[in-house]
Amino acid sequence: MRRAPKDSRARETLVRFALWLVLVAVAIGYVHWYFRGIFTNFGSTGTAVYIVIGLSVVLIIVARKISERRDRRAQVLDSVSDEMKRQLLREACVLAIVLERLASESYLEKEIPPNVTIVTRRILLDRLTAMGLRDGLEPWLLDLLLAPDGHWTAEQKQRAMAALECFEVLRWILGLSELRSLTADPKYSVADARSLIDVKEPEKLLVLASWDIRPARDGAARFFHRCWAELVARREISTAAEPDVERALAVRAQIEEAGYTGDYLIGARTIPELDTQLLFFVTRRAYTRWQFLSLLVDILAGDAPVGSLRKFLARYFAPADVAEALNADARA
Repeated sequence: MRRAPKDSRARETLVRFALWLVLVAVAIGYVHWYFRGIFTNFGSTGTAVYIVIGLSVVLIIVARKISERRDRRAQVLDSVSDEMKRQLLREACVLAIVLERLASESYLEKEIPPNVTIVTRRILLDRLTAMGLRDGLEPWLLDLLLAPDGHWTAEQKQRAMAALECFEVLRWILGLSELRSLTADPKYSVADARSLIDVKEPEKLLVLASWDIRPARDGAARFFHRCWAELVARREISTAAEPDVERALAVRAQIEEAGYTGDYLIGARTIPELDTQLLFFVTRRAYTRWQFLSLLVDILAGDAPVGSLRKFLARYFAPADVAEALNADARA
């Protein structure tokens, strides 16, 4: 609808959809009129029978949905061990606390009234201790949390922002939220991080199995490669070879020739219509999701330890040399 004023194909699709809705409404109305007419010929008894039949159909549908949901819940509960659920929740809580500190550090960029005392550092350290999480923290992670309020560097805050996408993925894996499409604006919230504290029984979490995650992983990979191809076509990737640029331009030409009907929509704009700054943002977000989901698939399939999550997150929080060493060990 938002593309219709400037896109003839969008207008054509919109008209088709509107006509389909009209046809469905007419069909439902006709069926209702026809059967109601038959039953009302028998007076109030026929009307009552008609209502009972209608309610019975609705109840059957609702009962089937409830049964399917119950079966699905039982299947999900059995697919991931309780120990794995506890470990994943533990890692999510650590990440949530670090992201709360990030939010506080970003807030401190503003001018704070002299009568306001910031105690985020102390509160979060006390929370870590109360949850039994402090002793197991890596030195590079503990250094961030022990730093005085307002002492994170601009570079530290900028790198840590990408971990917000990892936290959203973890909440989805734990069954605590839906995973927003990469074509939609992210809705990162500090309240989501704080809500993890309320989870007292991780064994009851509907943690997704590895096979449930793979479609999202593959979708993120496809989206990333489409965005990357556009950046290469714009010559924004300095390391891209000329043959790669030519292939990216050919892909863009094919999409344009097809009228963009096969391209992703970010809001009401296709990927070639995005400004470069936004395109870099969605590309980085897609890459982060793809890589993090790939690691979680390995963890839930038993091919990697849960501790690999900390090594992965080091790229956003640890000093560059530490992060590089940890990632080298992970690759080895």
